[in-house]
Amino acid sequence: MIQTLKIKNVALIKELSLDFTQGFNVLLGETGAGKSIIIDSLNFVLGDKPSKAMIRTGEDFMKVEASFVEYGKQTSNILQELGIDDEGILLFSRLFSLDGKSECRINGIQYPLNMLKQISSTLVDFYGQHENQVLLRAKNHLALLESYKPELFIENKKSLLEALNSLKEVRQEKESLGGNFENRERMIDLLSYQIAEIENAGLKENEDEELESEMKAFAGSERITEALKTVLASFESSNGVLSGVKSSIHSLQSISTYSTKFSELAERLNSSMYELEDILDEVKTLSTEFIFDEVKMNAVDERLDLIKTLKRKYGPTLSDVMGFLEKSKLELDNLDDAGVKLKELTEKERGLEEKAFAVSKNLSLKRRELSKEVESKICNELSELGMKNARFKVFFNDMPECYTQDITRQGFDDVEFLFSANLGEDLKPLSKTISGGEMSRFMLAMKNILADKDGVGTLVFDEVDSGISGVIGNAVAEKIAKLSKNFQVLCITHLPQVASMADSYIYVTKNSANNSTQTSVEKLNGERILEQIAQLSGGNFNTEASIAHARELKENSEKFKKKIS
Repeated sequence: MIQTLKIKNVALIKELSLDFTQGFNVLLGETGAGKSIIIDSLNFVLGDKPSKAMIRTGEDFMKVEASFVEYGKQTSNILQELGIDDEGILLFSRLFSLDGKSECRINGIQYPLNMLKQISSTLVDFYGQHENQVLLRAKNHLALLESYKPELFIENKKSLLEALNSLKEVRQEKESLGGNFENRERMIDLLSYQIAEIENAGLKENEDEELESEMKAFAGSERITEALKTVLASFESSNGVLSGVKSSIHSLQSISTYSTKFSELAERLNSSMYELEDILDEVKTLSTEFIFDEVKMNAVDERLDLIKTLKRKYGPTLSDVMGFLEKSKLELDNLDDAGVKLKELTEKERGLEEKAFAVSKNLSLKRRELSKEVESKICNELSELGMKNARFKVFFNDMPECYTQDITRQGFDDVEFLFSANLGEDLKPLSKTISGGEMSRFMLAMKNILADKDGVGTLVFDEVDSGISGVIGNAVAEKIAKLSKNFQVLCITHLPQVASMADSYIYVTKNSANNSTQTSVEKLNGERILEQIAQLSGGNFNTEASIAHARELKENSEKFKKKIS
């Protein structure tokens, strides 16, 4: 429940602090005094988009704080999911300035706004002439229906979740084995083709590098041939290298008798002759090897193209291609061995699908049976609230005949509330046909029979009794009083019947001074409560008769509340 609301610089409010109690809190005061500003401030701190027009004139920011205690399981679960420590109290704080900057804090720590919204949606529901946080959204209707008797669905939902989890595990295991039989056969065909393509290529380690060297040689074959011819000519011509060396040896030997140095030089030249002759033989061999061969060059080029294709498919390197081959062989062996296991898993999958469908069908039948009771009670409630011709129906999508992929942990049901307020009007989706005033009474009817004590803890009613009086006013007052036994209620009202049911009274006024208007609040007690109830009844609220009437209303309300406590 909301414990304290602190407001600063919002519209007419300079600075305000309000304490709320469990039960029925009512906000009273003249139109324009600032009651709706308080509700708008609460909306803001819980995540609503702010407007610069909300900031009090002359100020450059507004700030609202709200503290919550005794919240339900939904809130605790959200806190756990978001990784926020559950300290037993929640303090929300939001600041918004004229320059558009905003700040959002939870228990003093700054968090993204979307996290605050997730938490606040489990704390407060707002109901007014033009807004509703839950009932108008069809996605919430299934949960609202089940909240009437949630115990009916616990075992089925547990069983369905177990079946779906097991189904997920089986499908993951099947996928690791190649999926279903058709997928497996396709994978076997693909792997077999890929393996054959690589093996038929007869690849060798570093073959691509060797072939690229050959292609480089082919590209320079003409230049190589000419160079080698020049070398051969320089060796073999009559005045070439070898002839000159031989002549030099002979000349040195002829003068060797004059000095040993000449004979030593002749010997050294003679030794070099063996190296030069060896070089000549190597050049002759290379000159035959590097004769340009177009047929061979084309063969090498084709081989390189094949290797490049394989590297593009399975590479990027030749080593990667060879690795892919080994991996594919192992995968193919596993697929060949997985046939029996895959058949077992497929049978298990079919059994789990049948179980999931059977449980979903059982869930749906229970919901459809329950919806008849809910429809009847809602219509009775609406009749008591002055909508005697109203019709309400829970619409279900067609029930499938077998398991479908659309089955979730909630089953296969898609539910939407249909409504008609008047005779002769067709039932239509709630969000498209109901007016603000009708919505207020519909919500009261719904909340009175579908009260979820583990859901939101606070209900806020912003003039839901607009346009209502007399007997219907009494009925509305009694419905809200019943709700306040399970929920904290904050209500703005102009009906004396509703006001008389309250447990706590907050009187809102505005005062003007020094060219400024400011809203203030006062907690009412005793005779002050009776005066305000009398004023809501009309006429002179200071007369003995009006006070007596207010006292009678209050006494009757207290007697009624004791009956429902």
